[in-house]
Amino acid sequence: MIQLQNIAKSYTSRGEVIKLFEQLNWQIETGAWIALMGASGAGKSSLLSMIAGIIRPDIWDIQLWDTNITHLSRDEMTRFRWAHIAFIFQAFELIPNLTVEENIDLVLDISQAPRRYDTEDILERVWLSGKWKRYPIELSGWEQQRVAIARAFVAQVPYLFADEPTGNLDEKNASKIMELIRTLHDETGNTIIMITHDAWIASHADITYRLTGGELIKE
Repeated sequence: MIQLQNIAKSYTSRGEVIKLFEQLNWQIETGAWIALMGASGAGKSSLLSMIAGIIRPDIWDIQLWDTNITHLSRDEMTRFRWAHIAFIFQAFELIPNLTVEENIDLVLDISQAPRRYDTEDILERVWLSGKWKRYPIELSGWEQQRVAIARAFVAQVPYLFADEPTGNLDEKNASKIMELIRTLHDETGNTIIMITHDAWIASHADITYRLTGGELIKE
């Protein structure tokens, strides 16, 4: 379970204090796939970064399963994030001088999280069998995103945060990515929070929330 209580966050822009959140509360059940929508600037990415402990709110109480990350130091939060949270980014974020296999295994080396799939198995599941020695530059954008998904699911971690995971893909390949995430989610039971601006992409999730005016509205 993910639980947020009384989250407050503000920032200053051109001398004006802007309140992003004020007493925001949110609870996500374990194993749910959540789509988070909202207008540009609504604070979707900021909220996800707060749950991941990357950005610290002004007032906060955030619980991920049995850990209240409010009380973790920055170093402790970094270690917790590596061991418990996987990420999928819009821009793939693959390391160009590492092979597909090395990009995937690096996550395991850093996080020290248990392995859920061996590399060959996860690459087969994302339809990339035989490409484990390729470099990112040798892959299409569609293939690079599948590597990013393999990297996110290879370790046995309970949370997956995805920020516009289909933003750089056409509609056909975006549909295939959603099917792939659904298949892997059903296998692993990960709790997923996925940011998207696309209502059709959001429809693949179990529940959709819209962030507007600093509040979350369930759709």
